[in-house]
Amino acid sequence: MELKRGGGYAQYAVARETEAALKPQSISFTEAAAVPIAALTAWQALVDTANLVSGQTVLVHGGSGGVGTFAIQIAKMRGARVIATASTQNQDLLKELGADVAIDYTKQKFEDSARDVDVVLDSVGRDTLARSYPVVKKGGIIVSIVGRPDPAELKKHGIRGASLGVEPNSAELTQIGRLIDAKKIRVIVSQTFPLAEAAKAQRQIATHHTRGKIVLKVAEEPR
Repeated sequence: MELKRGGGYAQYAVARETEAALKPQSISFTEAAAVPIAALTAWQALVDTANLVSGQTVLVHGGSGGVGTFAIQIAKMRGARVIATASTQNQDLLKELGADVAIDYTKQKFEDSARDVDVVLDSVGRDTLARSYPVVKKGGIIVSIVGRPDPAELKKHGIRGASLGVEPNSAELTQIGRLIDAKKIRVIVSQTFPLAEAAKAQRQIATHHTRGKIVLKVAEEPR
């Protein structure tokens, strides 16, 4: 199998040089396995697509998830003000990662706290995406990794939209690795499963309430 084609569960995979980077020295192989797709998605959404700069405000939907945890940290690193949503049990995590405003979506509508934002990163979709258009200031952008922004709504509010599918990028992954080693980005792994329990891991992911990332362990860490 090839990583660019979606990958799968296996002990070995074929990867091009442009799809891989050296493991950050400061983290374990388990933590390193949680980095590439989620961190690159956040990076490509905020840096490459939204061109997020210092002083802007970003709203991160699903801030406690795999992409969200990286997105909060990348946005803060770039000098942005961050508003992030998560459930009650993950409010402390949002603040630990640097969110300026943590919203408990089970108790509060994000529209009540988020207004005139420059960037929305949507990893939830459905009703959450539909309710996001009015909170973006004119000229701002919604980047969705789970849906396609409605062109009519974008035009109505004078904003831009993008649907993002992550692309392997060794140069960006190397940058992210350096930031991890510099302690500017933390990797959040909530659970690990042996490869034989991949189905169990998949069921947990399907709940859409996973904190950070889940990692499948093929073998024990080398010493």
